[in-house]
Amino acid sequence: MALTEDSEHATKWPPGAKRTVDGEAGGRQLSIREDFKDALASWASGVSIVATRAGGLVHGVTVSSFASLSLDPPLVIACIAARSRLSPMVREARRFAISLLSADQGEASAAFARSGREPAPAFVGIDEDRTPSGMPVVAGAMAHLDCELHSELAVGDHTILVGLVVEAVTHPDKSPLLYYRRAYRRLDAGA
Repeated sequence: MALTEDSEHATKWPPGAKRTVDGEAGGRQLSIREDFKDALASWASGVSIVATRAGGLVHGVTVSSFASLSLDPPLVIACIAARSRLSPMVREARRFAISLLSADQGEASAAFARSGREPAPAFVGIDEDRTPSGMPVVAGAMAHLDCELHSELAVGDHTILVGLVVEAVTHPDKSPLLYYRRAYRRLDAGA
């Protein structure tokens, strides 16, 4: 399968070359932070929403830094900004859910990526389902995982949540929402 949008390789820079904003001699050199972000934007990833419910309120954030960690026991990791309101809620609830978004859920990803949102009794503007344990998940997601908080680790400006998966639900008829070069993409099933 291939990405449906343009997925050509980035410009190749000769060893020792200084990258500039406009790519020409004399341009302003980019900082390592910008180069780092540009390099990571070249990595296609699935898009997920990490959410929890605590104190009668739900909150979730868009996460592309999500991965499986272990099969036995079934563990996953999700990295969220340390300043996120989600971290203390996950700590309080001792559990969270991960919704793996389907190709038609770019609006849900954008909604959960907005900063300044407050926890609320239910997702605002996004259809919600609940797991048997009461964790909120995005309705219509390609899959979801219900997790007990196994551990967490503060690293840099993020918190790594490690979740012990207690429920995994998949909808094999759906395809994933991808994020690549700062844009949502989908798989081309014909490629």
